[in-house]
Amino acid sequence: MSVEPDTGVASWRALGTYVHLRVHDRDRLTDAAQLAAEVLDEVDRTCSRFRADSDLSRANARPGTRVPVSPVLVGAVRVAIEAAVETDGLVDPTLGLALAAAGYDRTFELVAPEDASPSALPLHRPSWRSVLVDDETLLVPPGTALDLGATGKAYAADLVALTIAERLGTPLLVSVGGDVRAVGDPDGPGAPTGATPGAGGWPVVLAHTESDLEQGRVLGEVRLGEGGLATSTVSARRWVRGGRQLHHLLDPRTGAPTGGRWSTATAYAPACVTANVATTAALVRGDGALAWLEERGIAALLVDRQGTVVRTAAWVVGVTEVGEEGAR
Repeated sequence: MSVEPDTGVASWRALGTYVHLRVHDRDRLTDAAQLAAEVLDEVDRTCSRFRADSDLSRANARPGTRVPVSPVLVGAVRVAIEAAVETDGLVDPTLGLALAAAGYDRTFELVAPEDASPSALPLHRPSWRSVLVDDETLLVPPGTALDLGATGKAYAADLVALTIAERLGTPLLVSVGGDVRAVGDPDGPGAPTGATPGAGGWPVVLAHTESDLEQGRVLGEVRLGEGGLATSTVSARRWVRGGRQLHHLLDPRTGAPTGGRWSTATAYAPACVTANVATTAALVRGDGALAWLEERGIAALLVDRQGTVVRTAAWVVGVTEVGEEGAR
């Protein structure tokens, strides 16, 4: 973990991705970073599909049985089911077997970038309505397995941000692999905050992938007030099986990687997980994404496969983008 008290920034890796934490009260940075790391470790130990000892793996291994699980996993599954309800199944947590069959059966760092063996992509049979979860147990329907990748990082970002704010009382921003949650204003607790990004908010750089971000290939910068900002893309987590290019974002209607119009989607919402649900659903929906987002008044920025950027009306009105000539 890299901790920079002079700037109030800490960076490290968790959940198979990067984590950036920025706090207003720099004297709280070390405590905030430790607390964030503990929360993310708990999310990994309970919600990972790739750990045999996780609560999720134990539940997946006993389909049709109510398995005692952590409250953290209970919350993550409830968020995933709510996402499925809100998107009519376009964001589906029961894609675990389909992802494994496509080759994504271990942490992405261990997935071979190219394998000559063919991938067997079974027809996905949505069963999210049959997932049963209460305050203490989880039942995974027979013939399926849960994967929380569509909402997991955003859920983790929200959980980290709210935990730090509650326990340490400092305004902060945290990014978990590009899923961002801000609580409080960077100018301090007395500064005005709002439900939409504003000119006085936290600076957030937008990019397709972590590699693009590191190399300075960015889509732009916005100012984020209290709330969440999420980006989903089909440009990352890609691999080849049997000569076929695959990626991690599957279309639940077919069980195959989505191949729609959009390559990347970014959205703003009061919570990061809400923004993430919108971006994932938009990429899966494809041509109908823009109308779907506009109907719901979602602030979103879409990038198509030719690099053309399209913004919804709510994004134009509510999000402050920063260009070479300053905020606009």
